[in-house]
Amino acid sequence: MSGYPRIQRNRRRGGLSFRPQRRGLPVWVYAFWLPAVLLGLLAIGQAEALQPRVMALMGAPPTPTISAGAWAQQGDAAFWQGDLDGAIEAYRNAARLAPNNLDIIYELARALLYRSYNDTRFLGDIDEALAWTNRLIESAPNNPRAYTIHCFALVRARQSSAAVQACIRAIDLNPNDSESHAYLALAQYDLGRTAAALDEGATAVRLNPKSIDGNMAYALALAFQGRVERALEHYKLAASVNPKLEFPYFQMAFYAYSLANVERNADRAETLYRIALSAYNTILQHNPRSVKAYTRICQTYLAKGEPKLAREYCQEATSIDPTSSQAWRWLGEVYHKSRNYEDAVEALRTCAQLEERQGIPKSLRDPTCWWLRGVGYFILGDCNTAIPILDDVLTWTTDEIAIRETRRTIEKCATAYQGLYRTPTPIPTPTPRPTPIL
Repeated sequence: MSGYPRIQRNRRRGGLSFRPQRRGLPVWVYAFWLPAVLLGLLAIGQAEALQPRVMALMGAPPTPTISAGAWAQQGDAAFWQGDLDGAIEAYRNAARLAPNNLDIIYELARALLYRSYNDTRFLGDIDEALAWTNRLIESAPNNPRAYTIHCFALVRARQSSAAVQACIRAIDLNPNDSESHAYLALAQYDLGRTAAALDEGATAVRLNPKSIDGNMAYALALAFQGRVERALEHYKLAASVNPKLEFPYFQMAFYAYSLANVERNADRAETLYRIALSAYNTILQHNPRSVKAYTRICQTYLAKGEPKLAREYCQEATSIDPTSSQAWRWLGEVYHKSRNYEDAVEALRTCAQLEERQGIPKSLRDPTCWWLRGVGYFILGDCNTAIPILDDVLTWTTDEIAIRETRRTIEKCATAYQGLYRTPTPIPTPTPRPTPIL
């Protein structure tokens, strides 16, 4: 082995090194590098905006961004398919992108107001529509369509006097708008001015014979005057404008059903019931899961004296939507009239619980779910349970039938228990209950 020390090539000795020393980068490199970094950071920040252009340069289609107009077109398509839920969602998306577009807000508000007819659970749609139309009035104070749709929202909000003023303003700005006259007819009808309602409804139909709202308003005014055939004709015209829209059929069917209930001629009543059932079945052809249609068919068969068919339709309604208070309400009445009181009080109790859970105001609740349940408990010999229910419904209902039947049942309980119905001891022997029909 050599006695010379091994050279350490990676170690400095006396400030010297066999490794080449580093040199600074040329100035031109820095001049290029710094702008490149800055441009890269800018591109990252603008990636979303630049992506479509980059994709286009590469030959790839850009990611589509739906515009307010495209959303509105989707809303229109859903509306003509009778899909109010889909229409409202699409119009809402359009309205978020274009909150001052009058045409979009008009269609959104109208769809919301149409859906508010479907069920008490959609009453919040009225408040939403009113909020949108208030904004329209503020942003377009001289536009007749803004006042027209605002008038309709006010009608549905039961602010009929204000609705009249809004519609008159719309008609002053545009006398030839059919919908303004239609909504004015509805407002006048609500105020008891039936002659004025008839005139405005006739004007609405004259200006646009294919107006859904014009024909509906005119039919309502004709019906009040007892002009049954013409009223039904205009209900049919309203339904024919958009055959997949449900609420005109519901309005026509309920009118026919109401007439049938007071018709003394059996053949005429049967014809009216068939009109109602036909309208409800038309709805089911387009929407086989319409809980409201099943419930209304149940109601109609019960009125016709066919409780077995009524029960089948109400049971189907509750199976499709167990949260429908009206389905349970009518199933309860079917059971009650079939003398199946145990099932009746349970169904009516479910109805009452659903209305409470869903936050339906007392003024809009169905008192039958309370008073008829109280009657059922009385028949079952349980006034101790019946009286608190009956006492409660008397504190908020204004329905004449409910008040009369509630007081009558309380008096029966008081008589049965000699005025001690709150602590019914001894309990009288109840009359043996008849065998249920169903």
